[in-house]
Amino acid sequence: MSNYIIGIDGGGTKTLGVLFDLAGNEIKRHQVGFSNFSIDEEKAKENIINLLKHLTAKLKKSSKAFVQLGIAGTSKLSNPQQFLNQIETKFNCRADLKTDAYIALQAVKRKEALPVILAIGGTGSVIMTDYGEKINMIGGWGHILGDYGSAYHLVIEAIKNIISEFENQKKLSLLSKHLLKIMNIESNRYKITEYVYNKDKSSLAKLSKEIQEIAIDDSYAKSLLIKEGNWLAEQIINAYKLYIKKGPVLVALRGSFALKALYVKETIIEKVNENIKDVHFDIDGPEPVYGAYIQAKKYLLREI
Repeated sequence: MSNYIIGIDGGGTKTLGVLFDLAGNEIKRHQVGFSNFSIDEEKAKENIINLLKHLTAKLKKSSKAFVQLGIAGTSKLSNPQQFLNQIETKFNCRADLKTDAYIALQAVKRKEALPVILAIGGTGSVIMTDYGEKINMIGGWGHILGDYGSAYHLVIEAIKNIISEFENQKKLSLLSKHLLKIMNIESNRYKITEYVYNKDKSSLAKLSKEIQEIAIDDSYAKSLLIKEGNWLAEQIINAYKLYIKKGPVLVALRGSFALKALYVKETIIEKVNENIKDVHFDIDGPEPVYGAYIQAKKYLLREI
């Protein structure tokens, strides 16, 4: 029987792990770098292992934990069961793997059995619905095929604009000048490609903070942030039309980009309110890692 639950929420920028007792009380937490398998599988595994080492360091040898992973890019993991076996052997525990979006959905506090739309806007983005005992997903295609409404997509749009300004011999915008300076390639336009293709998704997404800094005084940078908010809002609205169809709905916003980036949250709320009559927003519910605890408890209860 497990004595503890370790919940892990991992994405394209950071991975948070929390050690819980069986009652859900937090004992310890620790954070490491990214664990999105689609960025770098081996480095993601290494970060997860190091996180578990830290969380289990002072546990008694007789203690057993149940490790619930919620990790982005799970479909890119070459051999999920082998990795789970590695964790179980190394840490004398049992382990289960879900997506980060799935555990975030478990953490949402339901109101009067309302259908739920979860919108995650972080390094990447994904929409999930929970209605009528069915879970559906929109987005989550990854940075090559989508990730609209995310920090990464914002940065790529800004870099594409730099390229457009170069190719059309336009005067560089304030934002373009700033980003080129930050990337240290202001004197050589051809190094843009080299820079982008040699950086991982997480590193590029961090440039979103530079865009926000300029957006305070620059209308174009502001418009890019508003556009990302609209992208995420449109996916929420589409999810409602496809899977909820009518009646009230709870929209839970999660992810540091959706919740903290300038203009994004406000844009999402305004556009969704314009298109869905009876919508309730959850913007300060339990953090997604708590959903890993909820999922683990469900797993353990099935064994009783």
